[in-house]
Amino acid sequence: MGSYTITRAKDDGTFDLVEIDLKTNQETIVGNVTDAQYPNGQESNDEVALRNRSYRNEELAKTDWWAGSDVTMTESQRTYRQSLRDLTSHANWPNLSDSDWPTKP
Repeated sequence: MGSYTITRAKDDGTFDLVEIDLKTNQETIVGNVTDAQYPNGQESNDEVALRNRSYRNEELAKTDWWAGSDVTMTESQRTYRQSLRDLTSHANWPNLSDSDWPTKP
C-alpha cells in the first residue's frame, strides 16, 4: 500500500522526519533535519507538492483497473479518479488538509 513522509517540528528547532504507513497509519520517526535545512520552519511548497503528487499517483494507480475495457466504472469511481487528477488545482494546493483529499468510494 505504501507510505509517505512528513516533517514535524520539535521544540528545539529541529524537525523529525516521520514516515506514515498508509495501511496502518502507524508513524515511525525515520530521521531528523535541522533548522538550516528548513529555514522557513517547514518544508517548501515544492517539497510538499512533490510528496502530494507521489501519494496522489499511488492512489490513482490503485484504481487503474477500474478503467479496464471489461469493467464499467460507477459514477462515484469516475468522480473519485477525476478528483484525484484535479487536486493540483485545489485552492489549498499543495498544503492540503485531510479533508481536501477525495474519499475513495
